[in-house]
Amino acid sequence: MPQQQDVDGAVSGTDAVSPTPSTDVSSKDASSSTETASDSSAPVTSGDSQKMVVTAAQAKRLNQSVKGMIISVAATIAVVIPVLLLNPPSNENTYQNRVDVPMTAQQVVEDLDFKAASPTLPEGWYPNFARWNAGGTAGVPHWEVGYVTPNDGFIWMRQTAKANPTWIAQVTENAQVSGQRTVDGQVWEMRETEKETTYVAEGLNGYTVTLSGPASLEDLDTLARAVQDSLSS
Repeated sequence: MPQQQDVDGAVSGTDAVSPTPSTDVSSKDASSSTETASDSSAPVTSGDSQKMVVTAAQAKRLNQSVKGMIISVAATIAVVIPVLLLNPPSNENTYQNRVDVPMTAQQVVEDLDFKAASPTLPEGWYPNFARWNAGGTAGVPHWEVGYVTPNDGFIWMRQTAKANPTWIAQVTENAQVSGQRTVDGQVWEMRETEKETTYVAEGLNGYTVTLSGPASLEDLDTLARAVQDSLSS
């Protein structure tokens, strides 16, 4: 009996140990199977980048978006450019529009037989317009030139052979006579408003001349003298 027990025990011991390796192998096989399954489910990558495939419908939408953007930019430019052209950036020479007064005056003389004054002024003065005014509603045709003074003042010279009280009142803005100013023997009537002073000379070599603007009396005297010299030459 004891021997039988030993054999049984040996057999039992062998049976008890034997399942363990069997279990380990199964576990390894399962792990291997799991790893294999896991590897098979992972995305396969390669050295080359994967390219995105765009469908025809998506490509059409992309093209439409690009075309719409280009049209929008073009429309914006079409609106902005005319605005910039109509409103150029200002600079210190914006109002220094050099006008050839002698040449324009000569054209008036030749075309209208009218001795248009073309005064010679000191350095720092410049004209920004010179033209013949047909008279408009006032019915008084006249030659007119705008002068910018060295101190950034402005004087508007008008010369006519057909002056009347209504026209004089109009160009002087109905200013009342405030005095007289004598320049090299020539008497100029002075009229003043809050914003400007006007010199008026009647019978100046057959013409009536007015000098109006926000300028100093010294500048008005300078232009008056130059006009007198021009008409007497």
